Amino acid sequence: MPAELRELTVHIDTSRWNETVLHAVDLVVPDGKITALLGESGCGKSMAAAALTGSLPDSARSTGEVRIGGEPVRGQRQWRRLRGGTVGLLPQAGVTAFHAEDTVGAQLRALETRYRRWSVDRACEAARYPTELGDLYPNQHSGGQIQRAALAAALLPEPRVLVADEPTASLDTENAYGVWVTLRRYADAGAAVLVITHDVPMLAAAKIADHVVLMRSGKVFATGDLATLAALEDSYVRGFFQPSGY
Repeated sequence: MPAELRELTVHIDTSRWNETVLHAVDLVVPDGKITALLGESGCGKSMAAAALTGSLPDSARSTGEVRIGGEPVRGQRQWRRLRGGTVGLLPQAGVTAFHAEDTVGAQLRALETRYRRWSVDRACEAARYPTELGDLYPNQHSGGQIQRAALAAALLPEPRVLVADEPTASLDTENAYGVWVTLRRYADAGAAVLVITHDVPMLAAAKIADHVVLMRSGKVFATGDLATLAALEDSYVRGFFQPSGY
């Protein structure tokens, strides 16, 4: 089930500031593929993820379209039907995927009961989340642990579109690679997978992504496979392929 942004412009207007954060963005996340979304901090990557999952803030006003499975999504009622079973999100801060007042294990089991698709054991194994940590509350986890728990939570409903925002943040190399392999297998099973990441060295070493989209200042700046982008003679693009990156 492909996911698309078509000419999407998003403007944020709060009592403190207002800014257009996405400018006529076109983005396609096809079935059976991993699309990697790169860009410097603040360029609009997470806002694009929010748009694709119906999670834009209340202060956002948008024009253009979000399409899931070729059909435009309009209104929160339709998004409520799509979330979970059709569209899943691994948020940038994994702790926000859980309620603070209950253990992670209890919340994962509740998702298992609700959707009856993946088992908790299967999801935790795929996410490389140790099940013995399930008795802990979200704030008792390290950043890497809660990120893997959030991935398990995102996988439990078996969504047909999965958006993962910095899924390997705070992970060591071994666990980061394991998460990428899981996302690769999930896409190979037919899902449309969008991964927001700064982990270009891992992408390059593992050859995980099928397609790369590079954003800058709220716009799509360049697209192609990783090798094509790496060969571009542009200082902004080349910055992502330097050892320090952005």
